[in-house]
Amino acid sequence: MVTKDNAVYLRKFCPKCGESMSLISTDYEYYKTCDDYLKPPDLPEHANTVVLKGCPFDCGVCPQHQNHPCLALFNVTDECNMKCHICYHSSYPGAGNHRSMDDIKKMLSTLLKSEKEPDLIQVTGGEPSTHPQILEILTYLKNAPVRHLMLNTNGIRIAEEESFAKALKKLGVGFEVYLQFDSLNSESLKDIRARDMMDIRLQALERLERLNISTTLVSVIKKGLNDDEIPELIDFARKYRCIRGVVFQPIQDVGRVESQDDFRLTLTEIRQNIIDDAKNPFMAEDMIPLPCDPHKICVGYAAKNFKEGYADLLPVTGKLPKSAITEHKGTVSFEQDRDFVKNVVETINLETAMGEAILKDKIKQKLFCCWPSFLTPKNMGYEHVFRVVIMEFTDVYNFDTTNIKRECNFMVEPDKLIPFSTHNMGIPQSQ
Repeated sequence: MVTKDNAVYLRKFCPKCGESMSLISTDYEYYKTCDDYLKPPDLPEHANTVVLKGCPFDCGVCPQHQNHPCLALFNVTDECNMKCHICYHSSYPGAGNHRSMDDIKKMLSTLLKSEKEPDLIQVTGGEPSTHPQILEILTYLKNAPVRHLMLNTNGIRIAEEESFAKALKKLGVGFEVYLQFDSLNSESLKDIRARDMMDIRLQALERLERLNISTTLVSVIKKGLNDDEIPELIDFARKYRCIRGVVFQPIQDVGRVESQDDFRLTLTEIRQNIIDDAKNPFMAEDMIPLPCDPHKICVGYAAKNFKEGYADLLPVTGKLPKSAITEHKGTVSFEQDRDFVKNVVETINLETAMGEAILKDKIKQKLFCCWPSFLTPKNMGYEHVFRVVIMEFTDVYNFDTTNIKRECNFMVEPDKLIPFSTHNMGIPQSQ
């Protein structure tokens, strides 16, 4: 790593290309803070591959990997009802390849070998709602020993088919919609998604709100296009009772990226945009690194009190002592560590920034004793949680095996678990 002024660069050497420098952070002080949050590795329970060529050619997961699956992604189809200009999976109409239920069962079995009780499964694609058995798949995975289940969707079927949305509601507690929501501007949506999706998104959100289905908005951020909308998107999310937060993802240069010039943003640029926003209460101390993969994931949690059509937010991450966050068992589930629960908080799942939880009365009293007018302990639940997450992935520009080995998002295959970044980059595997 090389620093210049307040920026951090990855200095790379290639026998063919020579030396190059890649900007990986615009905030040197925050970069150093990330190292302070780094926790000891929390290894998968089982390795599916052996070490032959070294990282990243032995993914599967191999014994050198230093994190268990915080987030397990089940890609159930390559089919999509859109052809976005930006798509990490290069999906499109007619791609097909719907995974069979037998495949899904094998994928779950592979996951459970490495993680007996997964915290989060996200069903993705392609557009997973195009799969003819999507409800059967969701029901099957919901009945598995998984703490939280998500559907990653563009929202078209939710907007157009009320019966489908009602079927999602029946999945009950522990299910959430991960809704693609990049912009409030029609022209920006056309640039990213190749069509104006604003009406569809609003229709989907109105239906999710009426049914009170937990929803997270996920925004792909492109430099010079929608990065100035980050504060506006957070403000917009506060107008819906069903929304649990917003995830910002700078473009990963993989799959289909029909963009030219400089479209890249770093995590720290997005973070600075958030903490500079006078409308939301998240300050620098509230947007913290996640110990599992601190240089790649940043999160801020707040207590949420929804009244008169708008959410008041009280950030809590800045109130937690760092030692309580870094000195605990497990990478994802803070609530599995009884000592941590006893002293700080049972439910704020900092590791994946995605998950359902309920605060215990004594813990709530400790967190909210200074703000009795904001929330009372007895009425605190998942609907009173709001999170802002920045999740940056690795590509050829910022590739670093140190980060790859700590990546906690995995694409699940019938016989392997492959880190999300290396899966999307299409790196040839040795086995």
